[in-house]
Amino acid sequence: MPRTEKLALYLLALAFVAGAVLRLHAIGGDNRLSSDELGYIGDADRLINLSGYNSFHWAPGTPILFAVVAFLSGHSEISAVTHSHGIAQYAQWLVELATMVAAGAFAGRIAGVWAAFIAVIAIATYGPLIELTRTYLSEPLGGLMLIAMVGAAAWARPRDWRWLVAAGVLGGLACLAREDFLPGLVVIVVALALARRGGRRRAVRRAAIYLAAALVTLAPWVAFASVEEHGLVAITTGGSDSLFIGTYLPGDGSQFQTVAAFKAAVCHRLPRECDSPPGDAAPMFQLIADEHPGDTRSQAITAAVLSNLRKYMLGRPIAFTEMLARKVWGMWAAPWSGGNGTRLGPGGAATALDLAGVAAAWLGLLLALWFFRRRWAVVVPVIVLVAVIFFNAWFGPEPRDTLRLAPLLFVLGSVGLTVAGARLASGLRARLGNLRANASVARP
Repeated sequence: MPRTEKLALYLLALAFVAGAVLRLHAIGGDNRLSSDELGYIGDADRLINLSGYNSFHWAPGTPILFAVVAFLSGHSEISAVTHSHGIAQYAQWLVELATMVAAGAFAGRIAGVWAAFIAVIAIATYGPLIELTRTYLSEPLGGLMLIAMVGAAAWARPRDWRWLVAAGVLGGLACLAREDFLPGLVVIVVALALARRGGRRRAVRRAAIYLAAALVTLAPWVAFASVEEHGLVAITTGGSDSLFIGTYLPGDGSQFQTVAAFKAAVCHRLPRECDSPPGDAAPMFQLIADEHPGDTRSQAITAAVLSNLRKYMLGRPIAFTEMLARKVWGMWAAPWSGGNGTRLGPGGAATALDLAGVAAAWLGLLLALWFFRRRWAVVVPVIVLVAVIFFNAWFGPEPRDTLRLAPLLFVLGSVGLTVAGARLASGLRARLGNLRANASVARP
């Protein structure tokens, strides 16, 4: 093995250890629990006690993870406390370690050990991902499963159909971890169907195998949730709420601004809810439901979403498109600052480093797309990432939403930066060799 690769392996191990230690240090830093965290805890506790399910508003992957870890460790519940050092946080820690392993393996297979090192060090030291370990949120599992979904599909594509079945199962599990990965699953199915190797019929047949495996994985949950909710539930029931916020142009597609835009109406019609905290959308949706007598809450919100689309997407398409672009920019322009605790380091310096890392990763992604523009294992994951980002832009995306996407972004960015660095170094060595040759010829 070349000495440079040995050095890269040594640095890779150090990066992994550093990431593990930094995440252990972050555990216990949460000083409040968000409604999402309480939702995941409630769902997990019901699963632990085999007493049904609490709410289908959230994807089941993280509650199932917490319930399995609790069962294996002999715990009867997930404690909903601040400054927690409980099993949920250590489950998140293990998931983050697995994410670094998966990222290193994926990047290393495409561009070598230096790409693996860059991917792992980026994930290990990215402040928001470190802080995420202390939470009860679904982003850690989402980040791991997104890499697993695209990595497994890339591995299975040229192999036996059994690998496609396994990859399809992983794709289904990824969507159970985060419902917004469904567009990425569709991208993979289409990409498999359009593959040129072996003919069109074979490609379509293999895409059908992958899709069938994913649907079979999703089917038990969809059936259970649909029966419980007395209607079709495609993984979660929370989509219409977020879609209303994301398509409400006067609120710029932001939850806090949309709630603020409805504040006067809420205070007038529901005076007891006038003192609700900023960003609390429950009174707003109660008002919308009251404005649609005879409809269920879900039907009322769906009608309001359709009204938004007619009024803003069709009526003001340029302004609506500008809003979507602002939301995508806003997702990445301000790194998540840790919504349930304090930052690990100096705010300004940490934010600048986080932004620099994300900017470098996007540059590397563009380079990877250019260098590997004919390689399925790079082009399709890039399209998957873009599809998921675009899908989220229709809802109410926040900087936190990037955390389940950042690990894959860092993988793809590391591939492009590694290849660019290698080519630059090769060019410099060739130029230095020419200069030395010219100098030796010029000597008397």
